[in-house]
Amino acid sequence: MLKNSDLTLWVCAGLLILIGFVSIYSATFAMLSRKAAIAAGTGIDPLMFIKRHFVTLLIGLGGMSFFSYIDYKNLKAANIWLYVSMILILLLVLVMGYESYGAQRWIGIGAFSFQPSEISKLILIIALAKYFEDRKGFKDIAELLPVVFIAGIPFLLIFKQPDLGTALVFIAITIGMIVWSQDNFIILLLIFTPVLSAFLSLHMFFWIAYLALFGIVLYFSSVKTSDSVSILGTNIVTGLAIPFAWHLLKDYQKQRLFSFLNPSADPYGAGYHTIQSQIAIGSGGIFGRGFLHGTQTQLQFIPQQWTDFIFSMIGEEFGMVGAMIVILLFAFLIWRAVSIALSAADPYGSMLAIGIASMMMFHFAINIGMTLGIAPVVGIPLPFISFGGTSLIVNLCAIGILQSIAMRREKLFF
Repeated sequence: MLKNSDLTLWVCAGLLILIGFVSIYSATFAMLSRKAAIAAGTGIDPLMFIKRHFVTLLIGLGGMSFFSYIDYKNLKAANIWLYVSMILILLLVLVMGYESYGAQRWIGIGAFSFQPSEISKLILIIALAKYFEDRKGFKDIAELLPVVFIAGIPFLLIFKQPDLGTALVFIAITIGMIVWSQDNFIILLLIFTPVLSAFLSLHMFFWIAYLALFGIVLYFSSVKTSDSVSILGTNIVTGLAIPFAWHLLKDYQKQRLFSFLNPSADPYGAGYHTIQSQIAIGSGGIFGRGFLHGTQTQLQFIPQQWTDFIFSMIGEEFGMVGAMIVILLFAFLIWRAVSIALSAADPYGSMLAIGIASMMMFHFAINIGMTLGIAPVVGIPLPFISFGGTSLIVNLCAIGILQSIAMRREKLFF
């Protein structure tokens, strides 16, 4: 079985984890050393984050080994129980989860805490893969309604926490799996045109002009009248829902979106992280300032840099060369996930693989985009590199599922 596994996937994940340890050590070294010097005798360990991350890695490796060993088809039989458990635990978070940094996302069990929304992403992929199995395209738009229901319930529960970043990951996973599952042009119109409608609705004149032009195109096209009404109606509802959705956002989320458009408008508030991250990456140059020599990193200009903004540390201390190595490793990892989806033995395995690829690609693109200032700050970690227990465990389990699909592409003979 190991001979049939994907070697490139093993190597990419392993190198990214190694880079993560180096990055976390650098991002926390100065802070912990300073605290240990100030509070001498208090037992502050400069390697505290590294040790915690190592324990998480051991748990994640156990999960990865488990999912690699078992046949991924067994997940199909457990998908209903997994989905129901996911909904129940997300409800539990809203009732008794503890709050940190203005969000109620974690559940604590003694000294151990975990983030159910991270686990939910993998369960959503398993549930949607079962629905898409044996479907080679949708006959009509109505078949999309169960997909909206399956993804919509956990999306709303996570959005309520509030966790906008993870909720957006749910949308990316769903869209990726829908697009992969069929080649119906009508379905693609229904997916992508409402996104354009949402952006244009910010300016009433452009939005109305877009709807009028789009309606004319649909009228003279070969699209069925019922489908045309559904597509145009979805665009209208999406545009009208934007103001309502805006009021559902928390104040700090609104400020993050404003700062994305103009970070300098609030340089010491919502735009602070983005500005400092751009300074750090820009100062790294081609080869970087050197390990433990980044001024922005070692002087802690970016609060909690070891989590969502850890890529700025890589850009500062290892320069463009180090940043490009990370980007290429992610590109190879996602490419291998798509290749496994293409060569999977059955549609279920193919949908599982493309769901995982969609999840990792969205995380990778948005996280790096946040640090460069080309994407809004939505609190998404960088897979395998950011410090975060539940995230690392889930991503390693995802690698295990991918390897399970890869190892079973051919029949095994004993």
